[in-house]
Amino acid sequence: MKKLKLAVCLAFLFPFIAQAQIPVSDVDLTRFYVRVGASFVYPDDNNTSLKYYLLQDWELYRTRWEIEDDTTWNVSGVWRPLPYLGIEMLYIGDSDHSLLLQNFRARPGRDNIHFGRFSASSANLFVNWYMTDLECLGQPYIGVGLNYSDYYDDDLYPEFQNYLQASGMATGPGHFGMTHSWGASAQLGIDWRLGRGFMRSWLINAAVIYTDSNLDTEVTYPTTLGYERLYSEFETNPWTLNLGITYEF
Repeated sequence: MKKLKLAVCLAFLFPFIAQAQIPVSDVDLTRFYVRVGASFVYPDDNNTSLKYYLLQDWELYRTRWEIEDDTTWNVSGVWRPLPYLGIEMLYIGDSDHSLLLQNFRARPGRDNIHFGRFSASSANLFVNWYMTDLECLGQPYIGVGLNYSDYYDDDLYPEFQNYLQASGMATGPGHFGMTHSWGASAQLGIDWRLGRGFMRSWLINAAVIYTDSNLDTEVTYPTTLGYERLYSEFETNPWTLNLGITYEF
């Protein structure tokens, strides 16, 4: 996490240090890219098991999460005032993820339980460094920046709701709560021009993105004395593969 944040700071400073003397002919304040495409989102399953604030529930002890992957859409805009420098704003749309609790031993003959689901979307601001000049057909780049991820439509599946009540933990339906996160992000991508002349403005894009996304989640449920909560530290930290089409203005 600290290394990724340091990389973000260096990326903001590097273009200005490396090109302290920029020829006026290289500056084009009107060069913009618009990109749309598909995103394949692969969250990390390495999250802490559900537990009480101070104590660990025995039946949930050593359980681990399995988060389903999903495919969604993305749209981005890139301002590239210099041949080797670009500023990109990327939005990745709703992705839906089911949650399974593995190593769940409360039910004989089974080692998992369907826990719930959530949806996520994210906005990323990148500083991109391009490795080739504008006339090359291939335009590889690396970028680092900031990420905001929003989590919503979080629900508990009936199977876990039934477990809470059948085990005597809850006297009624529970609620699964997730919020949002801020973190660093990094990407490695390439734009490939479809040709010269008229086709020069059209490019195919592919990019791999890593996002640092950490947040606390909780399950709140009613008891005879009021309410109780289970907590988990969620580090979804997704890898995302973007494939899309780019138009250069």
